[in-house]
Amino acid sequence: MSTDGPAQMADATDGIMVPLCAVFRRFLKKQGLKFTPERALVLDAVLAQGGVFEADDVDAHLRSQGHRVGKATIYRTLRHLQDAGIIAEVLIGGKQAHYRLTFGQPPRGHLVCIETGRIVEFDAPELERLRDRICQEHGFEAVSVQVVIHGISPEARQERSGD
Repeated sequence: MSTDGPAQMADATDGIMVPLCAVFRRFLKKQGLKFTPERALVLDAVLAQGGVFEADDVDAHLRSQGHRVGKATIYRTLRHLQDAGIIAEVLIGGKQAHYRLTFGQPPRGHLVCIETGRIVEFDAPELERLRDRICQEHGFEAVSVQVVIHGISPEARQERSGD
């Protein structure tokens, strides 16, 4: 998906449809940073991910497309994308950071198998309502919500019983 193409998402700040790259460009400009070709490639690779991903997945996608972007640039760009509210870190646990696209996306929950590391995303529209209710009760402004449920997958249970 090209960042200059038709990918349109609602800009929460002004209620108009703008390309996601414009949101990122604006953020970078406010930070005194440039929207470089490498940052555009990383944004494209992030948009190509389905669900939860790691920095290594972004790197692998870039390489598969014939692009070489340094790991430091990938990590810095992921941090900028987080700061811009485009992606969020998913608190899965372990040593690797996991991310998902959040801008313009509904809340999602994640099931994590503690034995295999398998991650399953699930829709949870009730999370948004619960988030809003709890924040309202305590005078908070809702920004995001994450639910991570750790458990043992059917595959891991089956593997266990087969031993």
